[in-house]
Amino acid sequence: MGNKPSGLDNQRKLSGGSKILSTDIYESNWIEAFEKSFVFVWCDASIGAENSVDDDKNTIMQLARIVNQNRQLVHTFNELHACREFITHVDNVCLIISGSMGQELVPLVHNLDQIHSIFIFCFDREKHIEWSSPYRKVRGVFNNISDICESLKPYINTQSLVDYDRIEFDIISNEAHSSATNDDQLCLIYSKLNKIILFNMHSLDHGKKDMITYCRNQYQSEYQTELINDFEQNYSKHSSIWWYTKNYFFQGIINRALRTRDLYVLCSMYRFIQDLDLKLLQLNESQRTTTNSINLYFGQFLFKPHFDEITQNLGGLMCINQFISANLEPSIAVMYIEQQQKLISNGNIIRVVFQIHIDRTKESIVSYANIGSISQFVHEKEYLISMLSVYRIDKVEKLRDVPSAWLIRITLLSKNDLQYNNLTQNINEYKLEKMNLTEVGYTIMNRLHQFKSTNKLFKQVLYNNPQELREIILHYNMGIIYDGIGQYGKSLEEYRKALQIAREYIPSCNQKDDLCLVSLFSNMAVVYEQQNQFGHALTHAFRALQIIINIQNDSVLKKELESSCYYNLGSIHDLDDKLSEARDFYEQALRIRQEYLPLGHPDITSLQRLITLLTENRSDVF
Repeated sequence: MGNKPSGLDNQRKLSGGSKILSTDIYESNWIEAFEKSFVFVWCDASIGAENSVDDDKNTIMQLARIVNQNRQLVHTFNELHACREFITHVDNVCLIISGSMGQELVPLVHNLDQIHSIFIFCFDREKHIEWSSPYRKVRGVFNNISDICESLKPYINTQSLVDYDRIEFDIISNEAHSSATNDDQLCLIYSKLNKIILFNMHSLDHGKKDMITYCRNQYQSEYQTELINDFEQNYSKHSSIWWYTKNYFFQGIINRALRTRDLYVLCSMYRFIQDLDLKLLQLNESQRTTTNSINLYFGQFLFKPHFDEITQNLGGLMCINQFISANLEPSIAVMYIEQQQKLISNGNIIRVVFQIHIDRTKESIVSYANIGSISQFVHEKEYLISMLSVYRIDKVEKLRDVPSAWLIRITLLSKNDLQYNNLTQNINEYKLEKMNLTEVGYTIMNRLHQFKSTNKLFKQVLYNNPQELREIILHYNMGIIYDGIGQYGKSLEEYRKALQIAREYIPSCNQKDDLCLVSLFSNMAVVYEQQNQFGHALTHAFRALQIIINIQNDSVLKKELESSCYYNLGSIHDLDDKLSEARDFYEQALRIRQEYLPLGHPDITSLQRLITLLTENRSDVF
């Protein structure tokens, strides 16, 4: 029964691997703010000259005081061609240029879409006002850098704890041990399994195509469409790190998904994540030096409970989900928290600088590298550390010379770290090396796609309980991953834990089955069928469907969930070799999808193909 090849299996083999379908459009205002952030360029032939060192330093320091509060850089050029070339590869440029160079460059770049505004910086104002006045993007002619800084302030994003910058982490105390899997340990297991699956998903030429399809369906503003078009046409011309650092679009999508544990988005972007990690690994190999260790720094704002959790777990482990940008220069991190402090009035927020110690004589559990040499958009001493990194918390102390700020010293773990390996040794029992991980990735992606609104639904009802939200999503994701690798008992256990938390913390789940529980019941049904428990499978599948039927509206979300419930009912009967019933449920799912999706949509064509395969390959049973 559960081990028989099904119509799903046949479709999988014919499709050539992991096929990521499109998604609905979620709220994307958070990322648009970053896309529209500005790039600051200063162009002057005298930059770097011996007789202007003090002036250069003064100008950079004043610009940095307002620009660097959001970790933005001032890009400097003393040669026109290099400056013009840079401008053509970025967006929303605020150009500060000397009068003499401006006379030559402004006519060449003024009409470019990339130019937002131009500021002429010179001593002979009258002379340069005359030639620059016809150019509408010229905001003025200035002979004082302080005046330019005042004019630039409206272009600085003043959001204090921005979505992009905020890291999310899990603390694993010293009391956690491998004899019984607790929630702390589960975070590490999730991280390790997540990386294994994402880094082993392969789909011939589908990876980039699937990523583009996801982005087009998720982000549809004019600016976003232009950016995606550029990415589609020119991805191979630059490294993944170049694209990651070019603006906030791709790093925003990936890091937000990592922070919120949105496994669907991560699987959709797997090609880019693989390329990014591989490039970091290659750079790291080429950057081998005689230096045995390095210290990297990044600034951060922590809510007091999170800060207290770190201070109370010295010697414990800390798992940071996102990619981390850090710098060899501690002053960069200090400048960031000093500038941002002016914008923060919440007394429950602590300013910290993280110091990451890396022993370069040992192989670390994640890739990292200096990316300043291959990206035009970051500081020359900037490092990027790959996702789902794990650290040991060494020490917390006051930060010298910065009142009310703290220094948190952490060490990046190596692959042979005893505590880490003890906590994740259960993974060895799953024998992943004997599995077709591309097939595993397909199964996981298919489960995620059927209920891609799950994260959003839980977020709506747990908005004021962020910790419980993270726990539910963790257990839900682990249920899907365990299902994918054939650990069906563990899968059900994780789904039940998610259900238990939902019952406890979501008021609408106390007396009845809330909409957010649909994916839990429906996915549990499929797992029960994998265990050859057809009765339990039907009970849970119809329970999920009943929640949908009881909804008194006709929204797209309802139709999406209803079609997924019928799809899973088809899958259950398909696995149980009840092919006629399976086809009926698949056809019902198809009819609903045709009500809210356009003709030719991948969700429709894939289901039509599945029904055709069932009919053609097993026509004798119908």
